[in-house]
Parts: sequence; C-alpha cells; structure tokens
Amino acid sequence: TPNNTGTDFICSDIHGHFSLLEKQLNAVNFDPTKDRLFSLGDLIDRGDESNLVIEYLSKPWFHAILGNHELMLIDAFESESPHARTQWGFWGGDWCEDLNLDELEPYYNALVNLPMAIELSLNNGTTVGLVHAELPKTCDWDQVSATLSTKKDNTTPTPLTHGMLWNKNQVHSPEAAHGLIQPVENIDHVFHGHTIINKITTVGNRTFMDLGSYESGLIGLINPINFLENINNS
Repeated sequence: TPNNTGTDFICSDIHGHFSLLEKQLNAVNFDPTKDRLFSLGDLIDRGDESNLVIEYLSKPWFHAILGNHELMLIDAFESESPHARTQWGFWGGDWCEDLNLDELEPYYNALVNLPMAIELSLNNGTTVGLVHAELPKTCDWDQVSATLSTKKDNTTPTPLTHGMLWNKNQVHSPEAAHGLIQPVENIDHVFHGHTIINKITTVGNRTFMDLGSYESGLIGLINPINFLENINNS
C-alpha cells in the first residue's frame, strides 16, 4: 500500500555495511516513524556487520527482497553441504564460517521467506517493481507476478527467477547501448541492484543502482518519486 504519511526510499546492495546505510539515511533526513526503506537484496556478506541483518529485518520501516547472497546462506543451511558452505564463504559468507547449523538457523529463518520481488505503489500513483538482478530483455511484469505467485519456494530456480537473482551486465550490454532492451510492460519502472556500476543508470524503464558498497563506500539510495520525475524532465 502507498505510504501516505512519509517518504519511501529504495537502496541497493548493503553487503553488511549497515553503519554506512545509517549514515546515508541520516543524510536524506530519513524518519523511521513514517518513512520506509526498500532494499534490493544482498543485505549480507563482504561487510563486517552482516550479523545485523536479523535486527534490520525486524524493523517495521525496513523491507527487503531476496538477493543471491541470501540465497547462498539458505542453500548452505538447507543442503547441510560443506561444499555449499565453502562456496558461499568464498563469495563473502566467511563471517558465518564459525557458526554451526543451530547458530546459522536464526539467519536462515530471517531470510528464507523474503520475496523475490516487490511491487511498490508510490503515493503519486506510480507503481514500481523491485528485482535484485535482471529481468529478460523482453518482459511483462504481469508474467513475473504470475510466475512468483505459483512458485512454492525460492530455492528451485526457473530461468526467470535464476536471472532475477544472478544475471549480470544487462546495463553494460550492446543491446542496452542501442536501445534494444524493451521497457518492462505493465509496470511503470523497475529498480535493480546486483551489477556494480559507477553511477545509478537507467535503461528504458529499468534503473540499476548497485554502487558497490564494499568497494566504493557508497550504497545506491534514492527517493523513487523524485528520481523518476527527474528522469522524465531530463
């Protein structure tokens, strides 16, 4: 439902840098009593505050979708596979390497039911989609919603959901440069994280926001209403 009392913000991959997030929220005068923050996934790994993820997910103003790093934790827990643990550790999950399954379980419980996408109604009548990685070059949001509503769990991938968590480089592709990536139909705009870029970049009605917090010290953070007004006026 639209936030009719405060402002909604969207942020890209936090990667265990919650102090950095707080600093940037303070800079935009974020008010936790009435504003909301929607995260594009990858809350954990590569940053030394990943353990704060449970605390943030319990805050009434903080909302998140699933990223591929959350999925790696879920896979490692469900499979109980040393190989999955090692792989995840290699990609930034080493903050958990000393935790046994019982100690990992609270993190699993906090993450396993995160949605793979959010459809967000803004209080100016605009509807935007939040997806961690990418959608297909030609895409209908109604089909995305239909696929997700019939999916029983997050761990069995379809080509669509695999791309929504893992696909990279659409924003850098020749197709993007030549305008060959069609607008996503039946939604006003879609915001993405995952692919690290130097500045927030829009291709058609898709905006990529991951500024590489663990490399750059910057989390992509926008007020989507202001952002879309600026795009439309430029």
